[in-house]
Amino acid sequence: MAVLYKSVPKGQPGVVGGGQIKYYASIVREQPVKLRRFAEDISEMSTLTTGDVFGVLELFMKRLNFYMEDGKIVKMGDFGSFSPSIRSNGSISPVEINRNSITKYKINFRPSPILAERLSKVKFEKVSNEISQEPTE
Repeated sequence: MAVLYKSVPKGQPGVVGGGQIKYYASIVREQPVKLRRFAEDISEMSTLTTGDVFGVLELFMKRLNFYMEDGKIVKMGDFGSFSPSIRSNGSISPVEINRNSITKYKINFRPSPILAERLSKVKFEKVSNEISQEPTE
């Protein structure tokens, strides 16, 4: 298996008319794997039923949400960790910072060193694509 990619033309950000066009590698995205399929795949690799795996994954999402709402980091051993993160508008005075200053709340995932090492061995395969593509912004 390999991650499929193609070359994609892009203009320079902030340059009127796009500036010099450069080509960048972009992953070819196919249909996403849905939770049920993920659970079925795990079930086939274990003694658990699809329902058991699906149930555990559902509970995992609920508990992760619970801890993220509490601002906690969830460490998952050799898998990695999930941590909440916020973005906010800047202010001249610390007194002016309040809940309305926060513009985004998201979850970051940081793979463990073991998972990161496995991901570093991913193979890539280029697919052919038309050179006459329009630049993307």
